Amino acid sequence: MDLKERLLREAFGYTAFRPGQRKLIDAMLSGKDVLGVMPTGAGKSICYQLSAMLLPGVTLVISPLISLMQDQTAALQRAGISVCLINSAQTPQERRASMHLAASGRCKMIYIAPERLATPDFCDLIQRLPISMVAVDEAHCISQWGHDFRPSYRKIPQFLQSLPSRPIVSAFTATATARVREDIVQALGLQQPERLVTSFDRPNLYYEVRRVYDREAQLLRFIQKQGDVSGIVYCLTRKKTEEMAQYLRDHAIRAAVYHAGMDTMARRLAQQRFVGGEIPVMVATNAFGMGIDKPDVRFVVHFGMPRDMESYYQEAGRAGRDGMAARCLLLFDENDIQFHTFLIRQDPENPCLTEEEVDWLRDNNLARLRDMKRYVFTEGCLRQQILQYFGQEAPDFCGQCGNCEAASVEQDITTAAQKLLSCVYRVREQCDADMLCRIVLGKNDPDIVQAGYTTLSTFGIMKDSAHADIMAILQHLVSLGYLIRQDNPSPRLCLSASAKPVLFEGETVSMRVQVSPQQARLARESSASEHPQLAKALREYRQRLAKLRGVPAFAVCSDRTLEELVKQRPQDEEQLTAILGKRDAWKTRELRRMLEIIGKWTEC
Repeated sequence: MDLKERLLREAFGYTAFRPGQRKLIDAMLSGKDVLGVMPTGAGKSICYQLSAMLLPGVTLVISPLISLMQDQTAALQRAGISVCLINSAQTPQERRASMHLAASGRCKMIYIAPERLATPDFCDLIQRLPISMVAVDEAHCISQWGHDFRPSYRKIPQFLQSLPSRPIVSAFTATATARVREDIVQALGLQQPERLVTSFDRPNLYYEVRRVYDREAQLLRFIQKQGDVSGIVYCLTRKKTEEMAQYLRDHAIRAAVYHAGMDTMARRLAQQRFVGGEIPVMVATNAFGMGIDKPDVRFVVHFGMPRDMESYYQEAGRAGRDGMAARCLLLFDENDIQFHTFLIRQDPENPCLTEEEVDWLRDNNLARLRDMKRYVFTEGCLRQQILQYFGQEAPDFCGQCGNCEAASVEQDITTAAQKLLSCVYRVREQCDADMLCRIVLGKNDPDIVQAGYTTLSTFGIMKDSAHADIMAILQHLVSLGYLIRQDNPSPRLCLSASAKPVLFEGETVSMRVQVSPQQARLARESSASEHPQLAKALREYRQRLAKLRGVPAFAVCSDRTLEELVKQRPQDEEQLTAILGKRDAWKTRELRRMLEIIGKWTEC
């Protein structure tokens, strides 16, 4: 285990790097600029935080979000990492203390908002510190092509030029089209940066759009159907958040409110109650969500259409950060388009922009609104619409969205998956998807013969299958994380650690396939959960334990663990702890109570 892996385990609590993280970290440690475009939950912050610990001198982290800065610095400090933040939410005494700590050279990382770069006292401080790297979080904010342009970010290049020597510059964002990525590189002056654009696909998220006129009733029915799980409801206005939260409470659903018009303490309390699991549903404007560390959000509902795809992708992406299945529902009314069009045309002039730039920005916002309109009206695959918007190729059928599910069923593909994963192993991870497909079909093409692949046991093992079907399964295995795409030194598919259970331990794999609407309807009618009462009872018991321990519900056990308990229904403590893990964290009476619950509802 090298130093990077040891730090990842000891400081951050992760056992392995996620796709792309090591590549960016190695680049920063070698002195290169980087641009990382990674979706929410993919581990962007780990890249610059771990690099900062290994680089000499100080890393300056620029972020526009005070709540995100506070959460990250608190987590780093708990891990024993020297870090401070300087922002407008602090008292003068707190800011002076942070400045003193930074000036004394005891901080490896300093978190600031971009507005701080223009203050004389901070600029004077920075001139006296050995800045090895400047990490720009939410880097899309520097681009006028982006959905969240902030003029304060345009001060960053001038600030970089004012430093005694140019540091490494790293830029990170979750949402950036190809045009925005190029604008980030140019605006920040990144020098031959190492670029990483991971897949925008979130295969555990189920997307659905409903064009309805009884949105309140639809929202209520949807949340009631989800059970007692955590979810976020996004509304377009502060007034609507208040109205919808009260509507849900009137129907016995515990809901909190969060918007920028509330005072700081009220927002903080609402956030704490939601993250802690005391309140399952948060009704909020888009002011809520950035930097919120809650991996077990099981649904995100948009009560109204966002005005651009970037906002929708980012907000919907707050569901399912633990990798488990989650639902993203957009309740749309045609009036939403008129609402956004009016606001865009009425946007106040920005004193930092010329009149010509304001007009250009307004036209750009209207163009993005048209892209969002195409998404809500499409009858095609919703996942394809999202991925193509961000420049990623995608099939026209995902089987994991409302539009595709209307004519699809779940099918077991374990045997096919094992054949393909075995083939990847036998070619020593040296082939791309097309060649793998031709090998299992038994094609005697010159490149296959020359490489000696015709002698493999997997050669022709799927000769009766269709080329398109095999390619769809390979794509599905990539989206599930069993296979990883590599481009260096040439395009190829590699096995991930999660492929082993499929190959050797009996783990099953399924995917949705297109069928007739009648077949799909019959399948949906027969797919209801066999033990919904058990799932509900275990969730309620987990919440009681969380309250007693003073931790969030997901810290007691994850949704995935609960799902396994319902599926396997253990009968004794040994079977139970094999699923729960961390035997010492569970008291005997807690285990016995859980077994009683499982026994009671299994008999029903």
